[in-house]
Amino acid sequence: MIRKLILFLLLLLLFSCEERIFIESTPDIVLKDGVYVLDASGYEFTKAVLSDSIRVYELVSCGEAAQAPAVLFNSTGGYYSLYLLNGADTVFAKSTYVGSVSGMQNLKVTALDVKQGDCFIIEPPGEKPSVIDGGYGSLGYYDWQGGGEQILSDRLKEKGLTGIKYIIETHHDTDHYGGLLDITSDALFSFEAYLDNASPALPGCGDTLRFGGGVSGVILRNGDVAGDTLTTENDRSVCIKLTYGDFDMIFTGDIAEAGENDILSTGLLLPAEKYEVLKVAHHGSKYSSSQTFLEAVLPLISVISSGEGNPFGHPAEETLGRLAATGSDILRTDQRSTIDFYTDGDTFQIVYEK
Repeated sequence: MIRKLILFLLLLLLFSCEERIFIESTPDIVLKDGVYVLDASGYEFTKAVLSDSIRVYELVSCGEAAQAPAVLFNSTGGYYSLYLLNGADTVFAKSTYVGSVSGMQNLKVTALDVKQGDCFIIEPPGEKPSVIDGGYGSLGYYDWQGGGEQILSDRLKEKGLTGIKYIIETHHDTDHYGGLLDITSDALFSFEAYLDNASPALPGCGDTLRFGGGVSGVILRNGDVAGDTLTTENDRSVCIKLTYGDFDMIFTGDIAEAGENDILSTGLLLPAEKYEVLKVAHHGSKYSSSQTFLEAVLPLISVISSGEGNPFGHPAEETLGRLAATGSDILRTDQRSTIDFYTDGDTFQIVYEK
């Protein structure tokens, strides 16, 4: 009888220890060497999400990096809802504390909500920012064009980013260069170079544009498609592969399938590089983002810049379907407004409003 009682107590103690160990090792955001990182505690997941009443913070590892995703930016400390997602399934949820993090030591890429147009601000750590396209700017008229607001100019002034390294106009369509004119015509701004698809100063296909701070941009294509004397202005877009450590983001301007095939023919896109973010071409047009191109890129995140209520039907349902079929997460400025990416080269964080 005594032996049975001892055995029962031992089993109870063992069960209690296992339960306690499991509870103590549940996933959490922990402070390690001054950095808030995710301790996943063995859970399988594709991304971690922090949210409060206003914003969503997605934490993702670059490619197949073993590095635990870190909180690279958080404007105010406090308690957040933490979710671990494996595909579309939520596998864990809890409340957790995260302190404030400035994000100053990371590359920041902003997909600015300029309505129906493209506009990206690239801020390398410790260096001058650069700009890729600018939306309609003051040339717009309708709400889906931004209503004539100088959205890019106002944002740069608000952030004190008046000294610019590169202004890059991917191609000469109003929804890409309009907002750039607001900058170049304002004496408050200075810039080192204005580059478009006809600029002699733009590096050639396969060559590198140095943004500073360890951030580089390989030119994937620009100008006429090889062998095509009637290349459209959209297909003449400057396309860039932006790289910082293991983080890669592809900018495609407004290229259609001809421009995409031209990029594939160069051999500059390597599937082993595990592309983190694709700027979806031409605001999600059905004539862009071909199945062949998407299968070569397989982006973790696809960003679409488009204006709510635009008359072009952007983004097209066909394109959304092709993107979804690759397993890519789709983020749209017409739904999320401005979207910020922060990366330390090992992991990256996405910040947007709910």
